Amino acid sequence: MQERDYVKLNHNQLKKLHNELLTLLIEFDRICKKYNIQYFLSYGTLLGAIRHKGFIPWDDDIDVQMFRKDYEKFCVACKSEIDDTKFFLQNQQSDDHYNWVYGKLRMKNTSYIRTGQEHVMQQDGIFMDIFPIDNITPSKYKQKLSLLMCKMCRKILWAQVGKRVSQKIYSRAWYKGLSFIPRNLTISVFNFFANLNRNKETAQLSCNNLTERLFKSEWYSEEVLVEFEGYKFYAPKGYNEILNSIYGEYMKLPALEKRQGHCYASHIKFSDGLELKV
Repeated sequence: MQERDYVKLNHNQLKKLHNELLTLLIEFDRICKKYNIQYFLSYGTLLGAIRHKGFIPWDDDIDVQMFRKDYEKFCVACKSEIDDTKFFLQNQQSDDHYNWVYGKLRMKNTSYIRTGQEHVMQQDGIFMDIFPIDNITPSKYKQKLSLLMCKMCRKILWAQVGKRVSQKIYSRAWYKGLSFIPRNLTISVFNFFANLNRNKETAQLSCNNLTERLFKSEWYSEEVLVEFEGYKFYAPKGYNEILNSIYGEYMKLPALEKRQGHCYASHIKFSDGLELKV
């Protein structure tokens, strides 16, 4: 299969996207503060806050992390608190066609269709990602089993995309086979392994919904306020250790050719009605 095309944003269009994403983050933060729900800026958003005091100039998304119990509390709070004229909390319960294992806060009356996902029937809109983080056992064997099972479940749920976009014929065939595994069964298996150590204090945490990367629990033991686009949002106190573990020398800018976002879209519609298509 040929590499798929995507919308290339110019400076003003990327700035417009940043403004939409910031609106989402402000609403998310408002709800969390009102209901005393803990969260942390994460991944590129955390890096942007520390290195740029805002968005990484070429970044095109927002990521936050929450402990699993806080994530569930947030999902419940949104049912009554979210401004549903403007926003929509998307998860596996609120959207029967949504197969990701983390939540998205989406902006209504907008569109952001990822390249290769044009056929997916899930609800649409410019979004920010909300990643639950889980306690994980110190047992190396049980860690590997838990991480493997969560990864396999993610693959099964992603099969609706993989069967169309994977580069190799045998890979597309493999995903097509996986796509017949019942969605609800896969979600149940994922939740079982993600929650194995839910009520235990552990030295490590796992973001089961994204990668097999582990974090030290002590890095998330406290929260601190950091500046992001003129606002204050919460970050884990151990942000230096977290960013070092993910990016290495994170204060050093990457090479010019690597300064690009990664949420490639074939169709974007902003809240002011401006549409961009490939």
